[in-house]
Amino acid sequence: MNENGVQFFRGFQKGMKGFGLNISTIVNTVLLSVVYVVGVGLTSILAKISKKRFLEMTISEEKETYWDELNLKKKSMEEYYRQF
Repeated sequence: MNENGVQFFRGFQKGMKGFGLNISTIVNTVLLSVVYVVGVGLTSILAKISKKRFLEMTISEEKETYWDELNLKKKSMEEYYRQF
């Protein structure tokens, strides 16, 4: 193969590599955006419908503290074996 043919294939390979990188960037961006919108958006909509609050955001003048009690008392051994 002559010099022009080698340069052509090297240029073709370089161009295809750049094209592949650009396409993969576009596909990854689109797929991750769809997953984010479906995952976070759907969770948000379902939480609003069911009136679920993941964080307590209300401020109360009467409350002395916002700490929640964890109720970490000892349980029987049977309760530890059957957690789910």
